[in-house]
Amino acid sequence: MTRVAMRNVEPFVDCRDVLGNPARLQARAAANGYLYFPGLLPAADVLPVRHDVLQVADRHGLLRAGVEPDAGIRKEGVYIDLEYDKPTPPALQRFYNDILSLRSFNAFPHHATVMDLLEALIGAPTFVHPRHICHVLFPGRFDHTTEPHQDFHPVRGTRDTWTVWIPLGDIDSDLGGVAIACGSNQRGYLDNALVTSGHVLDDETVWHWSPFRCGDVLVFNSLTIHQGRDNITADTIRLSTSARYQAIGEPVDAAALQPHWRWADWEELYAGWEQDDPLKYYWQALDLNIRTYA
Repeated sequence: MTRVAMRNVEPFVDCRDVLGNPARLQARAAANGYLYFPGLLPAADVLPVRHDVLQVADRHGLLRAGVEPDAGIRKEGVYIDLEYDKPTPPALQRFYNDILSLRSFNAFPHHATVMDLLEALIGAPTFVHPRHICHVLFPGRFDHTTEPHQDFHPVRGTRDTWTVWIPLGDIDSDLGGVAIACGSNQRGYLDNALVTSGHVLDDETVWHWSPFRCGDVLVFNSLTIHQGRDNITADTIRLSTSARYQAIGEPVDAAALQPHWRWADWEELYAGWEQDDPLKYYWQALDLNIRTYA
């Protein structure tokens, strides 16, 4: 992995002052490439999702015995990375699929507060991609920390797609989190290899980062360059979610309608749900502009 040293770091800009004012909200997002809202969600709405994810981890033998699962303490000697353990062992695929099958995890991106925020930002009826992501970052392998990138490279569809990144619990400086290259969205779509290698960044790049508290919400554009920060704890797993939002009428990649990683299909993931659950296949009722990209 090629991460970029962040020599010029400033705190995230608190954007609560532009809530309820779509014009100012959109202007702030266009200028900085992101919006940060401390405490936007009640912790009581976030912690059940964390609990459910960690219950899955516990069932799969990834957590330390004798410690409350909600603490997120890994079993000694255990390290997994769902992105870089390739080919991904079947046991890890089953672990991640069990997360993706959680109704609470799938419902979380549809939280009314988040949907209202994105409708104001996008200025049109808004669609949330069903391809939700759970980031499960174990400590111990800094070469696996996510390199700088723009989300448009994997997301495609419309460039006016927004990622909502939410920590599942507090994330202090040791747990790391995600950092934003402020204003990098204004550079447009860049060659992915030049972004991930760090060649389009330099020591003058202004990075924004702050410790996260449970309930914080970070929103950024698909062209905004961002990267992970190392989890330097001894034994604590970092959990967060990503979901993508766009106007219903804008192009959407057909792949964004599939489960993350495609290690299972929707029928398999929905197997334990109520048959008439309205969240199942919700996008099929929408008039989407679906495109297939090579």
